[in-house]
Amino acid sequence: MTETASSQHSPTTGEDLSWVLKPIADTPKVRHAVIASSDGMLVAKSESLDRDTAEGIAAMSCSGISAIRTTADTALNAASPIETVTTVSKEGIVIIMPAAHHTFLVVAGERDMAIGSVVTTVALQARRFGEKRMSVPARDAGGTPS
Repeated sequence: MTETASSQHSPTTGEDLSWVLKPIADTPKVRHAVIASSDGMLVAKSESLDRDTAEGIAAMSCSGISAIRTTADTALNAASPIETVTTVSKEGIVIIMPAAHHTFLVVAGERDMAIGSVVTTVALQARRFGEKRMSVPARDAGGTPS
């Protein structure tokens, strides 16, 4: 399997996750996207990103989101889920958004990307990914006693 073919497949399940990443990566001025687990493991990456860099992004994003969550909880005196983290630097923009249970999307793009459009696309894909991950497959009726 080539790096391109395997890049959008979950390393643990082999599930093809290109349907999550491709619409994000195809958004103008987006450089790349990663699906990371809350324990810092790489779940999938866009084709434009090498695996080592993607694994580093997943690990660093996990640490960053944990620190931001603790800061927000302390500063706001309340524990509430983080909806979006956006970091703007002179080199570009990074968006981190929760997706399915214990996963989040990390998207990097140019500073002049249409952030509203990108955030809308990321939110839509995060919701779709979450819905798919939370759905329970139907049981095989033949093996289940009534």
